[in-house]
Amino acid sequence: MKTTKRTVVKCMMICALIIAGMQAKAQCEVDNQYFKAGEELNYDLYFKYGILYTKAGNSSLRVTDNTYNGKDAYKMTLTAKSSGMVKAFFSLSDTLSSYMTKRLTPLAYTKDAHENGDYTTERATYDYSSGKTSLRNVNIRNGNLRYDTTLVSDHCMYDMLSILYYARTLDYETMKKGDKKTVSFFSGRKKVDMDIQHHGIETVSANDGRDYNCIKLVLVMNERAFEDKNEAMKVFITNDRNRVPVRIDSKLKVGSTRVILKDYKGLRN
Repeated sequence: MKTTKRTVVKCMMICALIIAGMQAKAQCEVDNQYFKAGEELNYDLYFKYGILYTKAGNSSLRVTDNTYNGKDAYKMTLTAKSSGMVKAFFSLSDTLSSYMTKRLTPLAYTKDAHENGDYTTERATYDYSSGKTSLRNVNIRNGNLRYDTTLVSDHCMYDMLSILYYARTLDYETMKKGDKKTVSFFSGRKKVDMDIQHHGIETVSANDGRDYNCIKLVLVMNERAFEDKNEAMKVFITNDRNRVPVRIDSKLKVGSTRVILKDYKGLRN
């Protein structure tokens, strides 16, 4: 009889954990109407020296159909590579990937960075089985382990790439200038809160010779990698059904960067 009771209790506990995990994963789900597999966005990359931006390389954002743990998923990939005069004193060849469900729940994040002779890999995996969002992140530089850490949040948590796609899905039609959305974001071995602030509508020129009507977003977070905590990143996305990032400005401690849209294909709308 005792054995039977223990078995029932164990089954109930397992079921509770499964349900909690499903609920945690479900709270991160988003109704995506703005991009699809096959979208490819290409950018020119600039670095700021003094008061001028200098062409520094190129970058791209791609969305493909993929699988993760045997289930259908999106794979978002960002590549960035330095070129020309800048490459002579700062070489850069980075590839970032983020796996998300078709409802945009983050599943995994990878980074392979070749920067000035250093090679860094980052591997992060998300887990929702405890009823919370748990993320394990392993960082290795030049073959040496820098850290292996686990972060836990009561809410959804995003990485450097998935946050950009999540930001494209927010309901800006009901937001006004000054409104914000706060999300959990991981940076290295730390979890930080990020505010996605709506800063109105602006016209932005792209490198395809066109001007775009854009929603200006300012991403605010207290992270030491960024010089200006109040404007760690500015993202200008098209004010239409595609929400394409036209320009992204970042203020890093090593200098300011800017990417400007050059061409695109495979838009959803």
